[in-house]
Amino acid sequence: MIEKVTALYDKTCVCRHCQATFSTKRIRTGALTMIHRDSDFYTTFKEQSLNPILYTVNVCPVCGFAFTDQFTSKLAPWQKQAVEEHISMKWQPKDFGSIRKVQEAIVSYKLAIYAAELTDQPHSVKAGLYLRLAWLYRYMDNLPEELRFIAMAVDEYEESYIHSDYARGDKEMSEVRLLYLIGELYRRLEKFELAIKYFGKALAFRNHTIESGIIRMAQDQWQLAREEFKEKKSEQKIG
Repeated sequence: MIEKVTALYDKTCVCRHCQATFSTKRIRTGALTMIHRDSDFYTTFKEQSLNPILYTVNVCPVCGFAFTDQFTSKLAPWQKQAVEEHISMKWQPKDFGSIRKVQEAIVSYKLAIYAAELTDQPHSVKAGLYLRLAWLYRYMDNLPEELRFIAMAVDEYEESYIHSDYARGDKEMSEVRLLYLIGELYRRLEKFELAIKYFGKALAFRNHTIESGIIRMAQDQWQLAREEFKEKKSEQKIG
């Protein structure tokens, strides 16, 4: 518990809807020991209760607007009106600013997804919320819910690719990384033809990117998706 307390720190936030100032927890990155990273970038840490994704969403205790650092920094008047009518007027004050258990983190993501839909945030922002929510369900070994939110995430990532808004929502998201991730999410959903297509698009960047690690991963997962696809087809023939 002492380790947890020293790893957490308080960050002051200003609500992007009502401008109230509130405090929320964050994780000191130096306190983390990574054990494993999955092929869709979900990271397992030695102390899983310190996983930073538990604290990604800021929830204003005053008006109920939930947002991440990737949300647009200022809300337009129509967005404020939508938040007021659909969130704030129904909000029962609740504080998400202390240590979060997984269930509380799940609620915070669902609040943020609702707010993101309501205020029409970039597709990449919505995709990131759906994917992190899927990861929380993976952490809980809840495969049906994990796959449900992976399906929502991949839809939004595809829209993000079509509209080229991925750089707006996530500064680390390059085109080749996005193509790889779409491929990997489709592979996890067993939509192998789409997975192979997107891995192929990522591999087309082979001589045009410095992200050689992503290219290696795309090559490996492309091969895996092809093998899984063959297996599935032979099972269907037998069946």
